[in-house]
Amino acid sequence: MNGYTASTSQAPSRPLYRATHDPTGPATLSTTVIHALADCMGVDVTDSRVSLYDTVDPGALDELFRPRHDGTPRAGGTLSFVVNGHHVTVSGDGEILIEPPTRR
Repeated sequence: MNGYTASTSQAPSRPLYRATHDPTGPATLSTTVIHALADCMGVDVTDSRVSLYDTVDPGALDELFRPRHDGTPRAGGTLSFVVNGHHVTVSGDGEILIEPPTRR
């Protein structure tokens, strides 16, 4: 298990992929985002199209939402970025939303 749960909901105009990061699990947040993107894109996680490095520093992403030194969670906040046309929003509560590009 990768430390997250995922689902897809169909909005009238576009699908929205949802995943949840488990901060007490073995995976880092950046790893969870990579796995969620691969699932959403329908590709293997080792596919070269699934990379955060051109968009966001994975280590900085992990640090941004890491619990405080005393174990208490960070207070809210979100970070949004685009990977291969997929709009990704990561929330401080562990929610990851991925909106695939519009097909034309």
